[in-house]
Amino acid sequence: MKRSVPVHVQLTTTMEQDGQRDQYHFDEEGQFVELNGKYYLRYQEHQDGTITPVQFRLGTEQLHLRRSGVHETNFKFQLVEPTKTHYRTEYGIIGMMVTTNRLEVEFDPKNVNGSIDLEYQLTANDQLIGTYQVQLQFAA
Repeated sequence: MKRSVPVHVQLTTTMEQDGQRDQYHFDEEGQFVELNGKYYLRYQEHQDGTITPVQFRLGTEQLHLRRSGVHETNFKFQLVEPTKTHYRTEYGIIGMMVTTNRLEVEFDPKNVNGSIDLEYQLTANDQLIGTYQVQLQFAA
């Protein structure tokens, strides 16, 4: 069974790379989807004339993030251990490790609202690429 509910998504992302800190705010419309017992949050980020489809698969122990577009990412966040992932760019595929430092996911499928508080690091070839913080709220 599939159920889809329109939601409003507010997102703040903070990135630290090479000693530089950037912060981005998004205020987007999206969908909260229940499909085969799993829960998804889907929306599109609009930035600098580019639209990037984003999907979170919500869970309390794990969180999956998929971003499509010029650069495709598919991250799995869990506190237990780092996870391997690939970052697809126009130049090829880069292998990376995702280390989750904070993962707090709360959502209420009945009232269709929730939040994500996430902090993680990306490394490639044992070199730190960056540290990232994501704070997201959604509600119908």
